Amino acid sequence: MVVGPLIAQEDAPTFREDQLYLSIAYPYFSNAPNTLIQNKLSYAFSVGFVRDMPIKKQRSLAVGIGLGYDQATIYNNNLFTYARNNISATVIEGGYQQNYLRMQSLAVPLELRWRNATETKHAFWRIHTGVSVHFPMQFKSYNKTSTGQINTTKLPSKGTILRWNVHFGFNTWNISIAHDMQPWATFGALNREFDMNFTKIGLIFYIL
Repeated sequence: MVVGPLIAQEDAPTFREDQLYLSIAYPYFSNAPNTLIQNKLSYAFSVGFVRDMPIKKQRSLAVGIGLGYDQATIYNNNLFTYARNNISATVIEGGYQQNYLRMQSLAVPLELRWRNATETKHAFWRIHTGVSVHFPMQFKSYNKTSTGQINTTKLPSKGTILRWNVHFGFNTWNISIAHDMQPWATFGALNREFDMNFTKIGLIFYIL
């Protein structure tokens, strides 16, 4: 009888990070004249999918690429108009019922993802950071006067937007911070020009 050594081979982990996401946030102008005041409750939300691709054997580090939809509605006291290839913003002196800017875009997130998860540990700390490339679908100004008249203006965007993102937290609850690295457009107000960059702070939820 021949007796040889038995070598036990530990199975490599195969788990991936949660890949569906939903976020809600408060958006605000990163750069704006002091006469532009946000009012009511501006909001933003996004939903999408990120493909998780681990780059370490323990699968604690991964890269991710995905596709999502992003929308932000920013209530404010300025009327944005577009004429002669220029966007202008003026304070609304009279009363109005509603006034906001709305942006919609397709997003392609690119992330570096760290977590202290294991094959059996499903509640864990995570940090995701990276950029998302946004392709504008809609960019408009909406105004409803005190008499009920509705005025909408389609605003031109400068093109693709690059946005920096960081998401961190434990288990279900995760903080999300996003900042536009490029402006959606440039507008004139108070005899100066301002870039339309936005920052968002909120929560992001991940689903298997």
